[in-house]
Amino acid sequence: MLPRRVWDFIRSLGAEGGVYAEVRGWRFEYVSPRYRYRPSPSEVAGFCPTRRDVYLRRVRRLQAPRGPGAAYGQLVHEFFLEPFRLVDRGVVDVEGLAAGLRRLQRRLGVGGDRFLRRVYSVASSLALQGVVDAELPVRVEPELPGAPVGLSDVVRPDLLVGFLPVEVTSASPQAYYGASKELQLAGYALAVEALTGLPVDYGVLLYVRRREGGGARLEWRVVPVDDPLRRRFLRARDEAAMIVDDGVDPGAAGECPAWCPFRGAEGCPPRGR
Repeated sequence: MLPRRVWDFIRSLGAEGGVYAEVRGWRFEYVSPRYRYRPSPSEVAGFCPTRRDVYLRRVRRLQAPRGPGAAYGQLVHEFFLEPFRLVDRGVVDVEGLAAGLRRLQRRLGVGGDRFLRRVYSVASSLALQGVVDAELPVRVEPELPGAPVGLSDVVRPDLLVGFLPVEVTSASPQAYYGASKELQLAGYALAVEALTGLPVDYGVLLYVRRREGGGARLEWRVVPVDDPLRRRFLRARDEAAMIVDDGVDPGAAGECPAWCPFRGAEGCPPRGR
């Protein structure tokens, strides 16, 4: 399912000595929860640099509407993963995947969007290629126990290729939110390690980007899940949990994304700025 160049890059990193990590998912003296509240991976690697969104949602109990940017990002996510779900259920022909696209368009009410159709088409090719290669199993949003590593009861990486977590996003790689996704990969790697006892040294971020004219471009980024990243994840996890347990308002971020659903909420910058 992953392009050959991604595997080649991972092999080249391994040839240079691989990843050293003392903090592993089975090392419970490192990864056990330190607070009662156990955040989700998205709360650990959220869009707000101060994690005030966690405070507003979990402590203040505010329900923010999903803005158009976030809603469209979720559509991209669904159109990319749906072919993998269908292939996992045994749909391995072009006609079956085309029928799945029509059902998805009707269900989500976005029949005329060219970019989303291209996202679905690209993902279909990858899903079918995974059937042909058949070297490693590809699981779609598998349910993994998160509690052993201080996360919510169940965590769901977008894809697991063998034991390699893959996270799919339409965010920009240069944006804070797009870059912070690597923390989610670290959390998933620790969860897999806690479950299996096997080391997970790499994860993959897949950025689904729009081309000129409505085409889809995939940008693959291999992320070594090394000790610095694992420790960053644990610090971020504990910060999010502390905010909820102690009811601490971390304050608004200096620069909030324009699409933040909490703009205009208590102490946050107003909308339109």
